Amino acid sequence: MQPQRMMMSKVEYIDHILMNHIVIDHQTSFGLLFDKQTYGRGVQMMKLSLFRNTIRNKLMLLLLIATILPIATSMVISYNSTKRSISEEAYEKNARVLSLGRANLQSYMQNINQKSLAVYNSINVPRSLYYILEHNMEDEVFPSDLTDVIRNRNLLRDHLLNIYQSVKESHQVRLHVVSTNTTYLLNNSGDKIRADIPTDEYRVLTKKPYIEPSHLSHNYGLEARSTDQSELVFTLHRPIFLAPSEVLMAQLSIDVKLDALMDLNRHLYDPGKEKFYIVDASGNTIISSEEGAAGKPLEGDWLKEIRKGDLSNGYLKWEDSHFAGIVFYDRVTTPMMDWYLVKLTPYEHLYKTAEGITRINTWVGAMFLTIAVLATLLISYRFTKPLLSLIGYVNQIERGHLNVDIDIRSNDEIGLLSRRFRSMMQTINNLILKEYRLELANKTNQLKALQAQVNPHFLYNALQSIGTVALQHKDQQIYSLVTSLGKMMRYNMNTGESIVELEKELGYVQAYLDLQKQRFDKSLEIQYLIDPEARSIPVPKMILQPLVENFFKHGFKQNDDEPARLMISCSLQDQILLIRIQDNGAGMSDEELAVVNDGLNLGEAASWGKESGIGLLNVLSRLQLHFHESASIELTNASPQGLIVELRIPLGRELTSE
Repeated sequence: MQPQRMMMSKVEYIDHILMNHIVIDHQTSFGLLFDKQTYGRGVQMMKLSLFRNTIRNKLMLLLLIATILPIATSMVISYNSTKRSISEEAYEKNARVLSLGRANLQSYMQNINQKSLAVYNSINVPRSLYYILEHNMEDEVFPSDLTDVIRNRNLLRDHLLNIYQSVKESHQVRLHVVSTNTTYLLNNSGDKIRADIPTDEYRVLTKKPYIEPSHLSHNYGLEARSTDQSELVFTLHRPIFLAPSEVLMAQLSIDVKLDALMDLNRHLYDPGKEKFYIVDASGNTIISSEEGAAGKPLEGDWLKEIRKGDLSNGYLKWEDSHFAGIVFYDRVTTPMMDWYLVKLTPYEHLYKTAEGITRINTWVGAMFLTIAVLATLLISYRFTKPLLSLIGYVNQIERGHLNVDIDIRSNDEIGLLSRRFRSMMQTINNLILKEYRLELANKTNQLKALQAQVNPHFLYNALQSIGTVALQHKDQQIYSLVTSLGKMMRYNMNTGESIVELEKELGYVQAYLDLQKQRFDKSLEIQYLIDPEARSIPVPKMILQPLVENFFKHGFKQNDDEPARLMISCSLQDQILLIRIQDNGAGMSDEELAVVNDGLNLGEAASWGKESGIGLLNVLSRLQLHFHESASIELTNASPQGLIVELRIPLGRELTSE
């Protein structure tokens, strides 16, 4: 046993034993191969592996996924489908509701507009309001008859009272006569009409009818009374012209209480849960479901988006720190106004039904999940219990108890596996001693054969002596050849290193090529393109010489017109060591090239020369063993002729000694 341990490392010996299906009794081999610390680490790693990758865990995970995933998916689909259905229904419903509200608002405003146009009724009748204004109900300087003035003023009051009463929600009616610069005001504080010259700020007149947004009512520049009360109103201002000209005779203003608009639109929203606004194009609030918001500028980025879109109706999904939900809107556009009906519906109110359905589904799903989890635990326990027992027996066998009694009496596949495993262990136990003794005998014979061979160091020393004599006789060429051969022998005899720096491997190949250069003289040209950063990279020993040797075996063509060229290049590209050997030799046909590359990919020796195929496969196997399975060798034809052998070695993984 001792000679074998001297020649092979522990890991190599274990791999060798496993490859030959040898299981050794703990009293003989395991005691020699493992110390207590190594064995403890192995058991700990095994327990960790069992905890992470047991069939029980996988079965439980599979069953849980098979139950949780469909139920959770069903709940998500149901919730999303309900939300989508509710959203679509809300879009259609609110579009209809706001469209109805727009129609009602237009009708209401048209009615007020028609009442204001009553000024033009019976324009040729002497007692009509238009006639009074046309003939200047008072003289511009002094009245000729005080009785006529009083009578006309009472008539004017009657006309304003008719307008006031025709609009049920009126707060007050004002008439400003341009010719006399006089304002007449009638409100609900009494039946008397007030007349006076207003202050300058209330003499501003327009030549187009328009609706002034919500504001607190005022006296239009007349002296206030103790009985006057301010109230939120919107105002219709209508200029009165001298037909058929554009001469402005007066301006009629009707203040309308906001309660009328609130009552008109109250059915359009759900109070306390939704918000409703009517705003004009400038962002001023006409009415609002929020107390105290009417008559003030409405702030909100969603309003800017609506106004920027300049659309007649639609909806907007919105989320910010102030509001998260859907903004529905409809636009009312007339010559007198440009208003938006806006309704804000929060998501929590919109999706209340969907959340209720989801809550029910969650309870039902939780009940089924509880049943599924309990069933999963029971099934996985009953199914994996014999497997865990079998693993326990295997652990005892691993510790050397090869005669352990495997007691699993089930009649299913696990029971059959246990009986077959017990039979196999009995067979292996009978073969252990025979196989182990045979291994010892083979290693002893190999040692004796090595001792009987000529010591290779004697040959290396003899070559050094020959080189010295050649140097003494000034034969530089013989000295150079002997030195190159000596370098190759020293590199080959150094069996203690299986991993070397690329610099050493290139030195060995250069020594080999120096000998070939002496053989072919000027018929051979060699070029090296080596990246300095690649020289210190560790690589498996003897990976380049087999590839270079293939050129002289299969591709070299001695031609007087053109020398044979061989180029060796090494470079680093994105953590990949790229080694390329290119020649201008005979190359390979496409069919041969495909066979060789397929053989390398499949791990089989190529038919391109049996030794060459084995050599390429050997190099590839060692690269994949020491670096990564993605290491590769690829053969391609060079242009115009020759062959390229390219090695791609991924870096970033430490090499282990062989």
